[in-house]
Amino acid sequence: MDIASLIPKQVESFILDQEDLDNPVLKTTSEIFLSSTAEGADLRTVDPETQARLEALLEAAGIGKLSTADGKAFADPEVLRRLTSSVSCALDEAAAALTRMRAENSHNAGQVDTRSLAEACSDGDVNAVRKLLDEGRSVNEHTEEGESLLCLACSAGYYELAQVLLAMHANVEDRGNKGDITPLMAASSGGYLDIVKLLLLHDADVNSQSATGNTALTYACAGGFVDIVKVLLNEGANIEDHNENGHTPLMEAASAGHVEVARVLLDHGAGINTHSNEFKESALTLACYKGHLDMVRFLLDAGADQEHKTDEMHTALMEACMDGHVEVARLLLDSGAQVNMPADSFESPLTLAACGGHVELAALLIERGANLEEVNDEGYTPLMEAAREGHEEMVALLLAQGANINAQTEETQETALTLACCGGFSEVADFLIKAGADIELGCSTPLMEASQEGHLELVKYLLAAGANVHATTATGDTALTYACENGHTDVADVLLQAGADLDKQEDMKTILEGIDPAKHQEHESEGGRTPLMKAARAGHLCTVQFLISKGANVNRATANNDHTVVSLACAGGHLAVVELLLAHGADPTHRLKDGSTMLIEAAKGGHTNVVSYLLDYPNNVLSVPTTDVSQLTPPCQDQSQVPRVPMHTLAMVVPPQEPDRTLQENSPAVLGVQKALYWIFLLALVTPAPSPPLWTSSVEG
Repeated sequence: MDIASLIPKQVESFILDQEDLDNPVLKTTSEIFLSSTAEGADLRTVDPETQARLEALLEAAGIGKLSTADGKAFADPEVLRRLTSSVSCALDEAAAALTRMRAENSHNAGQVDTRSLAEACSDGDVNAVRKLLDEGRSVNEHTEEGESLLCLACSAGYYELAQVLLAMHANVEDRGNKGDITPLMAASSGGYLDIVKLLLLHDADVNSQSATGNTALTYACAGGFVDIVKVLLNEGANIEDHNENGHTPLMEAASAGHVEVARVLLDHGAGINTHSNEFKESALTLACYKGHLDMVRFLLDAGADQEHKTDEMHTALMEACMDGHVEVARLLLDSGAQVNMPADSFESPLTLAACGGHVELAALLIERGANLEEVNDEGYTPLMEAAREGHEEMVALLLAQGANINAQTEETQETALTLACCGGFSEVADFLIKAGADIELGCSTPLMEASQEGHLELVKYLLAAGANVHATTATGDTALTYACENGHTDVADVLLQAGADLDKQEDMKTILEGIDPAKHQEHESEGGRTPLMKAARAGHLCTVQFLISKGANVNRATANNDHTVVSLACAGGHLAVVELLLAHGADPTHRLKDGSTMLIEAAKGGHTNVVSYLLDYPNNVLSVPTTDVSQLTPPCQDQSQVPRVPMHTLAMVVPPQEPDRTLQENSPAVLGVQKALYWIFLLALVTPAPSPPLWTSSVEG
């Protein structure tokens, strides 16, 4: 090589010949340079040790006193910087050449690299990637997961690999098959500053957005990478772009607690009170929700509006209270935040703290003047919220501060005790009862709430505490009907042992008393049902079996005969329950007040399995009277001779259309139901009044 050729301009690279590789002087020189940069020093600067090595090298080569074209000596720092950069590039090429030689030798020895291009990229194996690209593989291939090779390299922080791919003209905007993030976004998200700069040098679009609306700046802010944020802003990144959550870069930085990033963004003009369109979140509300005290302090000092409300009408203080961030709440209160429910809001800071069980925070709010009886949009006081969530310590705090233990909601008359019993919180219920809570207060008593939800041990406790097992609601329900309706057989057993009425019907007089006449029919249709009826309608087979074993009447009808136990099971389509009831003597021939039968009830609900069972009951044969079809369509023209349908039968049947044959292609089940209804109608037409039962005890000969 001609040393003089290095003087006029900086050498980018060179390729070593085999004889060069065998030259011990070059080997020694390479070791000198490599050792000086092994720790990753910036080659654009020359540290004293490196400069000394270079000077020694130049002196040993006899060129230490030579000058460059501009008259500067080789030992001059500026010349050394240029020389270092040039030699560094040369050494890169030399190292690559050596790697290629080793790969070729391995290949000759039978050790073949079978990795794919994507696998080589995933491993960060630059030399394998170069080899595969030299063999003609496309630089714009994608991984099996649909990721571009460049994006893979950038997300993993493989700077040299990214260099190679870009040098081979990889698409700098390639999002892969998924179409999600660009390489610049991947590098920004990972915090790889050098790769970010490299991509920007290759004209990467700084304002491209991901499928979720994020930009490279958004990712960098969320990750807290201040230097990358600065680079992107200097390259023209939009500072107010919103992602799909409506978050700006500042909001993302605030949510993650990256104060220095937020400072840079505000210095570049980011809007401190900008909020998302849908959820109305601001940088401050997000920081408060996450509990980032330093960020909250920084934003308040920078002028953030602490009374801004989110779409849930939550202020910054309320957001802090949701997750129990005591110090953030203290800072906000010290800064003048409103301690009670703001206008147009649905919650108070104290109800939110009570709901979350944040005792220390609740104590702080009460100390600062929070209203103990302020209700939220559900009508719950802080005590009710604490009881509903089972926070015994919070309940104790609120009661100690004077909360009303028997306060009720306006609509449903719920109390702290009924809410605790509904949730099955025995310790809270015990605490409230011992503190004087009314055990019979509420539209549904605490015992009813516990029975409905199946909290067996709590039911036992309430009964032992004197709860009234016979108490009824305005609709006539009892603890037992609630337990049976929800299939809690063990609870039903305990209630019966405590004296609950097995065949207690909902009192229609009680139900209808004070009810608007327009609603009379609705309540009547639901009234008069026994515990067995409730269980049958809901299909709770075990509960039905248990109640029958305790002597429940399987043939009981409601007070106005709109249902029986069997009809309710048929209407619900519960075949196993129907079979059990009929096996225990339930009457399948009973007609309801509107003339409906068990078969009709099942058919109306489209329950073909129940319909089929009833049609075959009891001996798989339905006794159908002989029908003279000619009588239905007489040939004579004298209409006075046409048989008439008795008027009393019209109210007892449902007049369906003849089965539509086109349904056979779509739904055989529906066709079966239609056939059943059609035959019922035919029987009603030809049967003299009154109509006999559809079922017989045996097959007629």
